[in-house]
Amino acid sequence: MVLVENGRVLQAERDQGKGLAMTFLAPAVGRVLDRAALTPQGLSGVACVRGPGSFTGIRVGLALCRGLCLGAGVSSWGLDYLPLVARGAALGDPAARRVVAVVHARKGLVYFQAFQVGGEGAPAPLAAACVLAVREAADLAASMATASGVGPLRVVGTGLRNNREVFATVLEPEVLLSADSAFPDPAALALAATGSSRDLPAPVEPLYLRSSDAEENLAAVAGERGLSTESARAALGAARSSLPS
Repeated sequence: MVLVENGRVLQAERDQGKGLAMTFLAPAVGRVLDRAALTPQGLSGVACVRGPGSFTGIRVGLALCRGLCLGAGVSSWGLDYLPLVARGAALGDPAARRVVAVVHARKGLVYFQAFQVGGEGAPAPLAAACVLAVREAADLAASMATASGVGPLRVVGTGLRNNREVFATVLEPEVLLSADSAFPDPAALALAATGSSRDLPAPVEPLYLRSSDAEENLAAVAGERGLSTESARAALGAARSSLPS
């Protein structure tokens, strides 16, 4: 949670605990605004991370963003999380020329995206973000690290933090950034949201790269309730379409 002005951090709060979005975000907004002697109406806009990440965390963050903007009458825009992770790594290691962001996606998977970095500009994605098995992600990063003419490569993120032993089998130690670098710091968030090299604004809509647990377990849940998978899928689709935008 960062309050910024023209790329400069005014106030910030961080909590890296698991599953704390619902209890942390709204109070943190209040504390940050109070310390800056601001009300929501004093904001010029709200930038919100839209994913990929925890399904619940994304929905909580987007709901808070929407409520805050509607109440204060200010605009909003989305930020993708993987470029934020890459930007933070690049700020912490100016020698890096390519950064691979790998974020924990549960069930032996990671969200994966590679970026070209350097200078003061936003990280330039080399391909779209995707979901990979941990071993596949490590092997792909290793192939990029040995490519000629690309400059120093760094790997960063919670996917690395949680699976360092896998990445360490195919990558040199200097390529793997520390667990302290797994989350973007306030400076990276500030630059991405309002700096001269800000990220391109994205829609304030959730960015999901894998199916939710409910979708993956739909057949089993439907069977327990005496429903066919097709009817359960139709009911899920109807429920989604009935939600307000």
